[in-house]
Amino acid sequence: MQNELRQAFRFKNLVLLACGLVFMGAGVPLAKIASLGTSPIASIPNVLSLIFPLSLGVWTILFMFVCVGLEAIFLRRDFSPANLLQIIPGLFFGVFIDFFVKTFGFLAPEHYWQKILLTLLSIIVLGFGVFLEVSSNSIIMPGEGLAKAVSVGLKKPFPTAKIGVDSSMVILAVVIALAVFHSLTGIREGTVLAALVVGKVVAFFKWALGRFFE
Repeated sequence: MQNELRQAFRFKNLVLLACGLVFMGAGVPLAKIASLGTSPIASIPNVLSLIFPLSLGVWTILFMFVCVGLEAIFLRRDFSPANLLQIIPGLFFGVFIDFFVKTFGFLAPEHYWQKILLTLLSIIVLGFGVFLEVSSNSIIMPGEGLAKAVSVGLKKPFPTAKIGVDSSMVILAVVIALAVFHSLTGIREGTVLAALVVGKVVAFFKWALGRFFE
């Protein structure tokens, strides 16, 4: 564990993680501005930001705390103080989201094709950010941490656990939207597209650029 922590806090690893968080933090606002739905990890914060007077970034940070809390439930005795470190990138992720929401405020897509293009751009940017985050071999994000905890706690393969966690987030976001707005406000085809394509984008960048980050 100590060796893993030392590697996680090496300068190179932290720089890659920081770059990944910047791109991830930029990808989510692009999707929000496109108004066709965000990625699964941001789906619940996005809906809540439309209900309550808190920003998407703030809700994302609060949701990161919830994810780490759920990790403790699934891991039980295997939960360690090291898991709490995931809150650090979660905090920066939320801060970057709010920063880029303001930065990209000049974007105002009116036509559907413009919204689709912006959604696809958000998926590419987000996927590249996730690729950098994973390549950093540093502190994982609470979303991935929760999937890993579910995998360990329920003894399921990680890909299966990841799909289950992402699907649960989207379903809960849909329930909240239907309960409050009586419509799929904040959850649209962009959410489904992100759920299906982001992983493939990450895999592409790993194939194309992975050798430079080994």
